Amino acid sequence: MQLTRRDFLKDIAFAAALVGLPSWVNGLDEPPPAEMMTMSASGYPWHWGAPSELGTASPALTVLDRTSFGPRPGDYERVQQMGIDAYIEEQLHPESIDESAVEQRIAALYPTLAMSSGELMQNYPQRPQKVINKASKADRLDLLLSGLGLKAETTMNPAEVVNQLQEATMMRALYSQRQLQEVLVDFWSDHFNIYAFKNDDRWLKTADDREVIRKFALGKFKDLLQASASSPAMIEYLDNRTNVKGNANENYAREIMELHTLSVDGGYTQKDVQELARAFTGWTIRGPRRAGNFGGIDYSDAGVFFFDPSKHDTGPKQILGIDLPGNGGIGEAQKIIDVLAQHPSTAQFIATKLARRFVADDPPAALVQRVAQTFTQSDGDLRAVMGTLLHSDEFKNSFGQKIKRPFDLIVSTVRALDMQLDDTKTLALALRLMGQGLYQHLTPEGYPDLGSAWINTNGLLGRWNFSLLVAANRMPRGKIDYKAAMNGATLRTTGDVVDYWVNYLLHRTIPEADRQKLVNAVSASADAAFDFNQLPLLVALILASPHFQYR
Repeated sequence: MQLTRRDFLKDIAFAAALVGLPSWVNGLDEPPPAEMMTMSASGYPWHWGAPSELGTASPALTVLDRTSFGPRPGDYERVQQMGIDAYIEEQLHPESIDESAVEQRIAALYPTLAMSSGELMQNYPQRPQKVINKASKADRLDLLLSGLGLKAETTMNPAEVVNQLQEATMMRALYSQRQLQEVLVDFWSDHFNIYAFKNDDRWLKTADDREVIRKFALGKFKDLLQASASSPAMIEYLDNRTNVKGNANENYAREIMELHTLSVDGGYTQKDVQELARAFTGWTIRGPRRAGNFGGIDYSDAGVFFFDPSKHDTGPKQILGIDLPGNGGIGEAQKIIDVLAQHPSTAQFIATKLARRFVADDPPAALVQRVAQTFTQSDGDLRAVMGTLLHSDEFKNSFGQKIKRPFDLIVSTVRALDMQLDDTKTLALALRLMGQGLYQHLTPEGYPDLGSAWINTNGLLGRWNFSLLVAANRMPRGKIDYKAAMNGATLRTTGDVVDYWVNYLLHRTIPEADRQKLVNAVSASADAAFDFNQLPLLVALILASPHFQYR
């Protein structure tokens, strides 16, 4: 029987979080052994201890796990052959990597990515409320789910615009050769977080992803900051559209200092926030316009940033000790943006966040200082900053210091198993259910980058659910070719099969005690003939283990 997307999502919808692990088992083609049927979180085979208990790994694996969403078959061997530093330099120059095949596939599957915000508003309009009110009860439910981005079927409404952006992001993470670029897009999307389902951001976030985050991910930070400040999606999200003279809205002024540059302890005051909000008055967005008295709606420049001098506060201002006479118009805020981009507190803040993402939750202070120094000396050249970070010994020798967030876990699982997907609808929906829906974090700080935020009882249950369902080939239109993965290897005993799949998925050996746990889960002994009906369970246990979940 063909498994539908609805069935898969029902299986992974975390009934486990409510009633325990047996919910994974109900739909599996090859159920786990009977003793696993009663397991709770405390009885699961894996102990989540310190990273030091994971054993060791080569720096090549660490580099791959952090600069990409995990190795695909052949990647580890390639990096070993070409050398770590050469691989890092290749990834630091994504423009030199041919991406035409992936981009052609993206263009064919996700036409909204190339459209302007005005075109998206015109082609994917919001249904009038009266249409929703007249719909049947079942249709209203579908409309509600679609509007929240929780319905997989394609519909010509703004939720589909966000769906395509999410799915394309997942597709690039899965198959792009420019892996570091995609990891940095994920990082900067959190740093400059925008909730894509807020008002017009359903149409505006696509351009922000294309023209801000992706364009400047390895460029100059001041260019990235300026682009974000004038991004219609950011203006909409942080309410600068309502920031006008005489009625200043402080939301964006506060977040650009607290979250985007200086940090909360970076040296600004509440008075600086108030004055900067005044400097940002008049930064707004064009809306659709009526074309003549009897014409339709003109969307040609809808969703485009513009500065409205009639709404700008022309009074004198003082921000971070800098006097602005009040007649500078749009240049007032632009001047402060450059000051923020070059501020020592910004260098320290960005260096800390990058080191936390790529090295450890508590990154080495000496490394943070070197990265901050490069940030300052290079005028915020992000390619140079990342070069200092990625070529460091602290980075190369930081194996096991980071937990995969749900996005990392889902993508690395599919990459490790070399699964070829027709589309990523199921994965994007599963990711939402795991708590990290792309562009769906409500508050402006973005998704947390600390392991403690993701490793808890419910989080672990969801991870195990996903591992078991994928390994049991319960994911629609995404099957594991186990025969191809074993590539004709002669594997007879349980020990042989365990060692093969540990190396295939982890590219290293694991401590003997953990190896024995895998053996015990699928066989009486390592020397016993392996029952290949147990292969999905073995693979699931490796994927669910701390050895795969850490990176």
